[in-house]
Amino acid sequence: MLILILILYDPTTLIYPPFAHTLGYHKATLSHLRLATGKPVDALGITGISAAKIKFLDDPSTHKDDDELSMFLCDFVSNSILYNIGLTDFGMYKSPVIGGDALWFPSDCEITPSGELFVVNRMKNRIVRFSFDGDKLNYLGSFGQFGILEGCFDDPRQISVTKYKVYVTDYGNNRIEIFDHQGNFLSLIGAFDHPTGIVAVSSDDPWLRYSESYIVVIDSCKSRLTKLTPDGKILSIVHKDELIYPRVQFEYIAVDYYGLIWVTDSYNNCLHLFDRNLKYIVKFGRKGTGDKEFLYPKGIAIWRRYGQVFVADSRSIQYFWVGVDAWIKGVRPGVFKPKEGVTVSYYLTQPAEITAYIYDSSGSKIRTLKLGRIKELGQKYLLWDTISEEGQPVGEGKYRIELILKPTYSSRGKFEKKISVDVQCRP
Repeated sequence: MLILILILYDPTTLIYPPFAHTLGYHKATLSHLRLATGKPVDALGITGISAAKIKFLDDPSTHKDDDELSMFLCDFVSNSILYNIGLTDFGMYKSPVIGGDALWFPSDCEITPSGELFVVNRMKNRIVRFSFDGDKLNYLGSFGQFGILEGCFDDPRQISVTKYKVYVTDYGNNRIEIFDHQGNFLSLIGAFDHPTGIVAVSSDDPWLRYSESYIVVIDSCKSRLTKLTPDGKILSIVHKDELIYPRVQFEYIAVDYYGLIWVTDSYNNCLHLFDRNLKYIVKFGRKGTGDKEFLYPKGIAIWRRYGQVFVADSRSIQYFWVGVDAWIKGVRPGVFKPKEGVTVSYYLTQPAEITAYIYDSSGSKIRTLKLGRIKELGQKYLLWDTISEEGQPVGEGKYRIELILKPTYSSRGKFEKKISVDVQCRP
């Protein structure tokens, strides 16, 4: 039974891109990094990651390169920033030992479409700014220092950059500090319990289904998520005691086009997905080194335009597309009488275009029900009135109700989810 479960394990909340898109390389392992760097890499110290389409690298005459992103990764083991150069080359900013551009324990980073990279220099209590020219990182300057005053840090952990603002978790001072892109202090939000993770969303940002501004923060020993307005008003909170897990260790956060909130969990070796109001939706992944498995995942980045998702753990960096998953929760009645309706309960993890098909015992399709685009997640219901396409009540026999779910991101046309349940009509 265990072997069967292992073989059948294939959650589709996230899916791997098709072979034609990646040539099969959806996971970068230690072996890949050894080949790329020419150095002995025994473990990944990847924490924060960030990805964006940099404007000056875009060819405006075509859309074919719009999904070719520049990705940056903080490696605290070697005090380096790793990044790709186009589709085939690899770059590394190796920190000097001393100087203004020296990095000590870089814990997070964020790249902007203009090519400016912000790096949390954790052990030096500052934020370092670089510009990316398409080939290398160039030091621009830094802001912040150790202290308790406004604009100072005591162990900064993570960063999130919107169109006009920079948000930093100030762990030791129990606050979030907010700056402009030049590093000028703007404001702070206090009363946190040693905050670590953060993501900020602005209504000015592109590729957002819902125009709203907010931040989501991890604090309280990495066990609590809080969603707030930019000025600090609490919108919703979820604590580990409200989940089904006896322990969690939330690490990093990302938000997709629909405002769904993705959080890595290094204790349970998975991703957690929440809706816009922090209602829990689903867990993705499990412990391991195989496909759709993680070992202590931390950094996560989502390019909202196409639903491209990057996750870094201690052994690999995985590349996914946002997919869709669903499963049957129940059907009533399973045995029905003519003209008696049937209700199918199913659980949906992401927005999807859904069509239901009804088949008789010979496999012939007798009814099509177009449900359209379903955006509300969680438990959903389908009602079949047990009428055929011709408007006649179905007769005695077995019937199969099949739901086809198509995602709304880049995976649309490349993937669909099928779930089904059998029912029976008896006079």
